[in-house]
Amino acid sequence: MTSKMTKGERTRQRILDAAEELFGESGYDNTSLRDVAERVGIKEPGLYNHFRNKEALYRDVLTRALQPLADVILETLNSGLSKHELQDLPGKITDLLSEHPAMPGLFHQALSGKSGDAGQVAMEDWLQRLFAQGESLWEALSVDPASDHKRITLKMIMMFNAVTGYFLSQKILDQAKMGSVLDAENLAEQKQLMASVMRVFADS
Repeated sequence: MTSKMTKGERTRQRILDAAEELFGESGYDNTSLRDVAERVGIKEPGLYNHFRNKEALYRDVLTRALQPLADVILETLNSGLSKHELQDLPGKITDLLSEHPAMPGLFHQALSGKSGDAGQVAMEDWLQRLFAQGESLWEALSVDPASDHKRITLKMIMMFNAVTGYFLSQKILDQAKMGSVLDAENLAEQKQLMASVMRVFADS
């Protein structure tokens, strides 16, 4: 697919990759367009051929990584919610996040930080959308959604923390000498564990 891209499209993807890493490392406020340009290896004015400003770049970083998450949740909702589909959902989300491992850090920055800056608002918009979809998913499984709202919310929080927290655990894996959070064997084990948890959640 990359070989079919134009030079401009390839440069745009390199900018998005670099920006995603830097936003994950330093946050929105502490990342400048100059930082992004330096990591890509181009001059800062060249960024404006692809993105209007830092906010536009950040929103495109989020859309590229998070739209697939929204899509897979929607597909699960529309699938008839078989137990197999539900058990596979955390694994699918884990696979998607493994392609954008800076996202979990950005999620938790948004949840723990103060609202106000453009980056925070953009991430909060996405989190609201994803949590609304997750709520719809759990409500579809509930006999009485109104009376189970608290349980549904707590299940969502637990699953969110379990899936995203894995990608924030590199130091723990280092101490255990288990390699990277992105190693295929570790990802496969994490997905199996999440499927087991999901089986319990679906029945509770």
